[in-house]
Amino acid sequence: MITSAITTLTLVALLAGPQSGPKPPTAPASDNDRSAVVCVRAVQGPRPLTYSGELVGKRPQPGAFKLPLQPAGKDICQTLLRSKVAEWRLEVTTSGFTACSLPAPQFGKRVYYRAKASARGLSCEPIGTYPIGNWKP
Repeated sequence: MITSAITTLTLVALLAGPQSGPKPPTAPASDNDRSAVVCVRAVQGPRPLTYSGELVGKRPQPGAFKLPLQPAGKDICQTLLRSKVAEWRLEVTTSGFTACSLPAPQFGKRVYYRAKASARGLSCEPIGTYPIGNWKP
């Protein structure tokens, strides 16, 4: 009798399918996954350079910045927050030259660029990419 009751309960449980109770909460994305840091280092030159960025979307977005790259050789960094409705546009500018566009970084990373104004024009090149936080590969 007890054996048939256990068998019946087991059969009922199998026919009912997997448990559809509440799902365990997922861990919220860490701040490192929702942000990126872009640093620009100006090479000493005759023209002052400016590092700027803005979120470009269907409507005006907060978060625009414009930073002078001074003194030369010092990293000027800006934290960028992820947006679901807009994309970051980053550039280095100086008067008389075409702006140098920087690609939007992967979130969770710190990206370094070098900017230089010379007789050939304005150039930007990546120096390195590192994870944000204490994690080391």
